[in-house]
Amino acid sequence: MAYVSGPTIKHAATFAGFHVKNIIAYTPVLAFWGAAAGFGVATFTENWPLFQKTFYSKIPVIGNHWIHEVDPEDQFF
Repeated sequence: MAYVSGPTIKHAATFAGFHVKNIIAYTPVLAFWGAAAGFGVATFTENWPLFQKTFYSKIPVIGNHWIHEVDPEDQFF
């Protein structure tokens, strides 16, 4: 039997108090729920004019869907 002078302590790699293995394990789940939350916010704010002008009209390919141009004969002065 070998002599051990004291307990051997191994430190696990941590980031802000969380173990790196746990962060890696939860990353896909957190990404899924983050994307679901983003789609939920986008769904419920699609018809709000502030969001249409600020965010949705600036999307590169489909942003023209939220830009409303009124015909001149439909404008009231």
